[in-house]
Amino acid sequence: MVFLKGLTFILFNLLLGFLIINSIRAILFFPRHKIYVFNKKVPGTPGLLYRKKEWLINKLHTSLHDYISSCQTRNGRTLVSRWENRVFDSAWEKFSFIDDIRLLPRKLRNKLHYIFALFFYEIARQFLRSFVPYLLEKYHADKYIVLLDHKLDMEIITGYYNRYINRYLMYFFLFLGFVIGLINMVWFFIIG
Repeated sequence: MVFLKGLTFILFNLLLGFLIINSIRAILFFPRHKIYVFNKKVPGTPGLLYRKKEWLINKLHTSLHDYISSCQTRNGRTLVSRWENRVFDSAWEKFSFIDDIRLLPRKLRNKLHYIFALFFYEIARQFLRSFVPYLLEKYHADKYIVLLDHKLDMEIITGYYNRYINRYLMYFFLFLGFVIGLINMVWFFIIG
């Protein structure tokens, strides 16, 4: 009878390991759709990966739209303007050796320093504001986002998770639960 009591430690820890892995899988993949109770959405629905897929697609659409709109404005606080200013600052740092040329007058050194930094600024400006939007429009980047939404099938991801991750996590946690239960059982026998 005492041995059966000690065996319950192993069974309890195996059950705990099994529940941990299945809880992780449930949080990631279940339920697949939003659930409403009394016209209020239940928190945590749909599963985490389904929500993150929706978040990713929305983020890609928003980022593409924000980039295109920031390319068309001349506001100095847009992301594209900040990138252009970083290029100017980087070029200004790289061409700081011009200030060390003592053969040229100070005014000419400042002018050359500014012209070289401005040259790279204008290249970055044309690239970011003209060429990149042209490529996005020519290759229909928005259609690729829609295609990604359709191709990012959660059933395939669920299958891969079950086949390659869940199985090995289950083995690991069951082994860990068995070892912890065995240690608890031996400790129970030593104390009892």
